Order: sequence, then structure tokens, then C-alpha cells
Amino acid sequence: MKNQWTISRVDPAPADIGVVAQKRMSLKESVTCKTLDGTGVLFQIKGRNMLEIAGTYDVLDGTGAHIASISKDFKASLGRSTYQIETPFGRWTLTERSQLQAILRRVIRVVADIPWLMRVQFVLLNESNQEVGYIHRANFKIKDTYEIQVNDQRLDQRVASALGVAADAFMNR
Repeated sequence: MKNQWTISRVDPAPADIGVVAQKRMSLKESVTCKTLDGTGVLFQIKGRNMLEIAGTYDVLDGTGAHIASISKDFKASLGRSTYQIETPFGRWTLTERSQLQAILRRVIRVVADIPWLMRVQFVLLNESNQEVGYIHRANFKIKDTYEIQVNDQRLDQRVASALGVAADAFMNR
């Protein structure tokens, strides 16, 4: 049993750039994004601990070198899912755009697991709390589709892609 995604770039020209697979029901999160032909690794996300309440994940490049950390902010996530991202080039916060929508989504999920009913919208904030990007889940699509926009050259494209995977996989979408 696996979750699988295709990472695609839409600008400047549409192109698939990698395939991601997450092994489900494992003790530690481990997600690998491979090249389309499956011969190389673009990035990996690895959980540090088995307990995911306030999990920290390392993002590694294709050689296994650490390029970022993604940590769930447990306290902030009680109202809306929030992650802290740290790289050698800066820090960012990824949080659900609307607290009301986050709470409504949780209430609806108790009654029915219909992930496409409530659109998931995250905002990416820099150290100055300025919006520098977003992750949005498309509504009413059978296949999960996320649009990721980052307007900060300091954030590596692989880390931005890892954030999109985290928004889906680690929130059990």
C-alpha cells in the first residue's frame, strides 16, 4: 500500500519532473521523489521520530545531504495545521490560510471522509510574516492536485515540492 504523486512544473513549460512514493503504515515517515525513469533520487523526506504529534522531517537531496527541516508546530496546529521550515538560507512558516475553514474541515471529516469537499489552502510566510507563496488543493478533482507557488528564490524547488507532499501525506489527505 503506497501513496503516489507526480511532481510537475507548469512554468515556464509544463513538464513532469519526478514521481513520489510514500510507504503507508510504516513506523517512521519516509517519502522518496525519484526521477521519471526511476534511476535517480530528486529528494527524500524522512521522519526523525516514530511519534508524529509534533513531528520533524528532514528533507535530503539526491545524495542524502540535508537541505531542510520541516517541523509541525503542534500548538499552532490545534487551530490550523502549521509547519516551520528551516534551510541554510532562511526560515518559513506554512499554515492553513483560514482557521475557520480548518476547523470546519476537521468537523466534516469526523462525519465523512470526503477530502475534496473542503479546499485545503496553505500560505507560505517568510521570517517577516510576509506571504511569499501558497499551496492550494484543487476542488472537485478525483485525483489530488496541488498548486504550489513560491516567490522567494532562497527556497529550493525540491523543498517547495516536499512541502506540497507534506500538506497531503502528513495530514492524511
